[in-house]
Amino acid sequence: MIRSLSWILAGAMTVSGCAGPIQTRVQTHQVIAAPAQKKFTTSPIDAVVNRELSLARDLVAKSLNERGYESSPDASILVHVALSDRPADIAVDAGAKDAEQSIAAAKSQKRFQSCKDHEYRLTVNLFDQARGKKLYSGSAAEYHCNATIAQSLPFLIDSALSGLDQEPTDSPRSTIRTRQGIE
Repeated sequence: MIRSLSWILAGAMTVSGCAGPIQTRVQTHQVIAAPAQKKFTTSPIDAVVNRELSLARDLVAKSLNERGYESSPDASILVHVALSDRPADIAVDAGAKDAEQSIAAAKSQKRFQSCKDHEYRLTVNLFDQARGKKLYSGSAAEYHCNATIAQSLPFLIDSALSGLDQEPTDSPRSTIRTRQGIE
């Protein structure tokens, strides 16, 4: 009885490394107020065809439509969507040696975790082409070892656009959202 109980506990601990709280790290910045006519177009498609990026662009456009924005080829707002998938145990730094800044810290693997984490990051920028200024920027990132980037996109998009149409600020706002799901 005790031997089988220990196997059950060991199995439960192994599975618990795959499901649990997921933290979405969010940074949003409403740089200037949105124009009265909220018409947008997406930036031209990149030369490299990427299925996940195409899906992200489509879902961002759908989310903007739900927020009162209208897709139009002659729009003044240009939307740029970027998507990345990197091994989470690799840090990303930028800048010169004296002004180096960490963009993404390396993440260590959890105890009993059976797979390596990846960081999925989505960045959405809106530019007001008529005024020649950045209107909004939002980014969201999550660590996952089992979930796919396509499964994470709805949460990343909702988070990255969560500060859209807020009062303009001088600096970005950072928050962490927590939800349950597949890591």
